[in-house]
Amino acid sequence: MPKRSITHDEVLKYLETLPYDKFKQVVEHYASVKSTSFKSEMDTLVTMNLQSRLEKLNINRSCPKCDSKNISKNGKRSNGIQEFKCKDCCCKFTLFTNTILEKTRWHWDIWIKVLEMTLNSYSIDDMLNVLEKDYSCYGINRKTVWLWRMKFIHVLASFPMPKLTGVIQIDETFIRESQKGSRKLVSYIDKTDTREARYGYRPSQYGVMGPEFATVTTAIDNSGYCVCKVSALGKLTNDVFVDLFEDYLNKPAYICTDANDVYENYCKLLDIPHYVKPSNYNKVINKNGYKTPNYKNPTASKATELKNNKILEKLYYQELIDRITNKGPMSYEEFALLKKTHSLSLARVNELHSDIKKFIYRDMTNVGTKYLQDYIGFYTFMRNWRVKNGHYPSSKSDAENIFIEILKAKKNYTIADVKEEILTLPKPSNRYITLLKAETEKARKATSNKYFKFDEEDGFKTFNKRDYLLDQPKSKLYEICKECKLTKYKKLALWSLVSLILSQPNVDDIIYKLLAEDRHYKIADEDLAAIKASKYRH
Repeated sequence: MPKRSITHDEVLKYLETLPYDKFKQVVEHYASVKSTSFKSEMDTLVTMNLQSRLEKLNINRSCPKCDSKNISKNGKRSNGIQEFKCKDCCCKFTLFTNTILEKTRWHWDIWIKVLEMTLNSYSIDDMLNVLEKDYSCYGINRKTVWLWRMKFIHVLASFPMPKLTGVIQIDETFIRESQKGSRKLVSYIDKTDTREARYGYRPSQYGVMGPEFATVTTAIDNSGYCVCKVSALGKLTNDVFVDLFEDYLNKPAYICTDANDVYENYCKLLDIPHYVKPSNYNKVINKNGYKTPNYKNPTASKATELKNNKILEKLYYQELIDRITNKGPMSYEEFALLKKTHSLSLARVNELHSDIKKFIYRDMTNVGTKYLQDYIGFYTFMRNWRVKNGHYPSSKSDAENIFIEILKAKKNYTIADVKEEILTLPKPSNRYITLLKAETEKARKATSNKYFKFDEEDGFKTFNKRDYLLDQPKSKLYEICKECKLTKYKKLALWSLVSLILSQPNVDDIIYKLLAEDRHYKIADEDLAAIKASKYRH
């Protein structure tokens, strides 16, 4: 019986089953038998192999320009790739058009391995080592591998983020502004000057409210899905928050945040119940006598719990601890029940911030700010993938499934796109920076703290003293009046009470000392790190 010849399609199907090393052996043998260039044959067979895979995945079965299915074959290009033509708009394309595989010469397995290493936070040097030793990618350099990794990071960052619902926790975290990889450094504090390179621990001059930090706003619901966006250099504004997050917050039952008034304004605008927990919560309750019960002694612990409850109730009515706004007046008992029933807290979002900083500072060894949204979006994709699948993507199988998602989404990011990336984040105006500098110096003098820097919970973002005082609970305003030895202040309406305080000659000192007292820290972590590092320089 005569032997049947193997068809072209059967050859391609067989090649798809081979791991890269076996695939390479077949090409080497074929090139040797035919006395042709190994590189040429390798490029051709890799291209045919990829085209066959794209065809099976139904990639570009419609026109990439007008989405018409009225298409026909239009001959083959010089490299053997099948061309198609749309009969409606006359657009010519291939199965590779607008995909991450366009103009590639790398085997499928190499793409999967690079994605797998990206998902597992391999360093560029480790990735380069694997590609050279296991896949014979000799001649590939660090920059090529970095650009390749950036393609994956950008494409996965551009995948749609989920809509959040139920109880949603929202807060900002801050990543130090970085111009890593830039030849010319730009100062965002003094735009007439260049920025000095930072070596070791060098803290910011004006803290998170200025352009020395990128603000990353994060939201996470009680199912674990999250949305993370790089919002601005410096302070988060009402308009920026609404623009970035309104499409992702799906009728929240509660929004839980710290005392940043951006979230209070948003909740008032949409009439959403708002759980507010100020960052100085523990400082306030401990200062007023709150004790941790000794549960080894049931009698004593019960007495401590009763005393603690009275302390919390008193502080609640003074508006000095956590509360729920936009839900009408409620007693402390009603508030405590709602808090317990709906698990209102900031625990999830604080854990998210810790993981983000570990990813940016340790796993990625710092990131240039112009690429920060890509890295934050990539991390968000991985975290949401974990919620959906029960584990972080890490295996070859996970990488291949995600790679197929990328191909079906027809998302690409060229090397030219990477190189042309610029910083487009909103930045503080010159006027704001001037005010920030002046008010920071006043605050440092008033508090006798040379490390003082404004933060997002101060409620002092526009440096309007009247607005700041109007937002304070009356109990704090009464304490100020008492210290100033004013009389009959309890009979005044809020506006008149604030006007009385503003008329005091030392009003700046009063406000800045109040700001300092409200905080749960005296010196920011970045300054503490710099102070600690300075001890080992000599």
